[in-house]
Amino acid sequence: MGHLMPSLGGIASVLGYLAIVTLLLWAPRVRRRWLRVTSRILGVATVVPIVIILPALIFGLALSSGNPPTQTRIVPSSNGQEARLSYDGGFLGRDYTEVALKLTGSCRHIAVFWHAGPSSLDDVHVEWLDNRHLRLTYHARPGDRQHCEQQVRDVTIVCTSLGCSY
Repeated sequence: MGHLMPSLGGIASVLGYLAIVTLLLWAPRVRRRWLRVTSRILGVATVVPIVIILPALIFGLALSSGNPPTQTRIVPSSNGQEARLSYDGGFLGRDYTEVALKLTGSCRHIAVFWHAGPSSLDDVHVEWLDNRHLRLTYHARPGDRQHCEQQVRDVTIVCTSLGCSY
């Protein structure tokens, strides 16, 4: 019950604030015109913070809300190397795609490609041509930030942009 007290206090504060705003705007049983006008002006002045803060809170919650979980696809080569494709869908097209390479005998993944911009998991196609050549084909807009390594140890990476698919 103790952990609910801050929440109950916040809810009670908001309800009290709304009651005061309603009372000031409505101003029941106030007979004098100047007092009624003053009350309504104060009511409007107390509504202004709500009008400013509420959209900011909603937008902040949308920005901080949990993005979809990372999607991953692993493409192994015939000798045990693997290319791991990871896609993170972001808010308002702030997507991020990365291909990391894990070589034989290594436990570390090395990032060989990344793309920041609107995309999906299926926008990057990863294909081992043989154990020493990895081909990546992807869709990207001309202004998207991206990077592709050409060589990692004895593996050559060939990246080909197919242009924009949307």
